[in-house]
Amino acid sequence: MRSAAWSISLVAGGIFLLLFNLGWLDAYAPWPLLLLAAACAVSALFFFAAFGRDRQEWWRLLPAWTLVSLATMALTSALAEADRAFIAAQVFAGLALAFGHIYLLARHERWWAILPGGFMLVLALVVGASAWVTATELLAALLFVGLGLVFFLLYLLDQKRRQWWALIPGSVLLVFGALALSADRMQDAGFVRWWPLLLIVAGLFVALRPRRARENRDKFVINSAPRGAMQPARPDKFARSAAPPVPRAALGEYTQPAPGASVEILPDND
Repeated sequence: MRSAAWSISLVAGGIFLLLFNLGWLDAYAPWPLLLLAAACAVSALFFFAAFGRDRQEWWRLLPAWTLVSLATMALTSALAEADRAFIAAQVFAGLALAFGHIYLLARHERWWAILPGGFMLVLALVVGASAWVTATELLAALLFVGLGLVFFLLYLLDQKRRQWWALIPGSVLLVFGALALSADRMQDAGFVRWWPLLLIVAGLFVALRPRRARENRDKFVINSAPRGAMQPARPDKFARSAAPPVPRAALGEYTQPAPGASVEILPDND
């Protein structure tokens, strides 16, 4: 039943978009775009509802937010005279919201969502800015600097500083952004020729950086048996009858000393 519904939806959507691209629906403008926006919004609600029923299916947020962005694109095209670059940027903004939502649901497990989410956000800014900015150098600098800041954000959000490696590509991208912004001015100063020295310095810093103390790392805990637990008790027929019965352990409860938990030194008879 579900596969049949998906098949009908895809075929109907394909026919509608084909008629729209061929221009056969231009006479009914802006109603085709409004109908497309409504269909995308309803489909997005379907994915959001499916995710609400099972939060383990976090991948449903990707099509959900993408459909939301497509709905806003259709509304912007139907109700406002916006530049195509601004309209196209909304798709990347929707993907950025999707990955941001995935990251906020489980920050420690899905830290990786910061990278694609940040990249999509930077692409949205660059594509949207291309509608007003005509200088290629400025757009390239915005792209490189934005991508570099995403790596720095990944490093800052990690409280344990385990993602220190993000500083390396982040620094390189910031350098590329500076080069793209002022390459003509730095050419005379020789910076363009000697900037790879920064990579060498960064590599030496990573190689010579002091390691954390071992006590700050997570230690492997070993539960050892108490002292004297391995020593056999002396046989006493009178005490044996008077001793209370040993309570039976519950399922999975540890009652005996672990093998190798203690070391017994044997006397030297030689």
